[in-house]
Amino acid sequence: EIPLRLVGSEMCIRDSRFTSDAAHELRTPLTAVKTHLQVARITQGADAALAMDYAEEGLARLQGTLGQLLTLSRIEGPFSWDEGRGNGADATEVAQLAIRDATAGAAGRIVFHGDDVYRTLAVPQALAVTALRNLLDNALRHTPAASHVDLLLQSTSDACIFYVRDRGPGLTEKERHNVTQRFWRRSQGEGSGLG
Repeated sequence: EIPLRLVGSEMCIRDSRFTSDAAHELRTPLTAVKTHLQVARITQGADAALAMDYAEEGLARLQGTLGQLLTLSRIEGPFSWDEGRGNGADATEVAQLAIRDATAGAAGRIVFHGDDVYRTLAVPQALAVTALRNLLDNALRHTPAASHVDLLLQSTSDACIFYVRDRGPGLTEKERHNVTQRFWRRSQGEGSGLG
């Protein structure tokens, strides 16, 4: 019983911290959307249209953050790694879907290097695509617009490895440590730190 209580209390602390961090991450873009809608209400013409564009951009960011939060809650809650395994998620197909999702507004910026060998992944396709898309989104965000991002798929006898190489400024030693922390971002720009 004691280990169960410890696990339970650790989970409550983790869940409480997650809820608090998530609320903070959602509050900021919600406030911005509200402000832009108020500006649109009291202005006219180009100023009102610009405020509405900013509000729509903020809503899209919120939608992305909520989608990532839902994915995290699925992974960290009761979750079956067998879900979707019957579909035989192919590594090349996962790469192609992640590229399609990541390059909605940046066609041709990701160069895929892989062969046509069918490799079944041991995780559900949706989770694999989400994880890889997040890496590609980050790579595109930090790579100069005139440059491309490389996605390399290699396989060994027991693993598939995706390598994402961008042409961005890189991370400092401290940033490398922080990059795995939930909600951490290098700047206050795009993204929620959930990737």
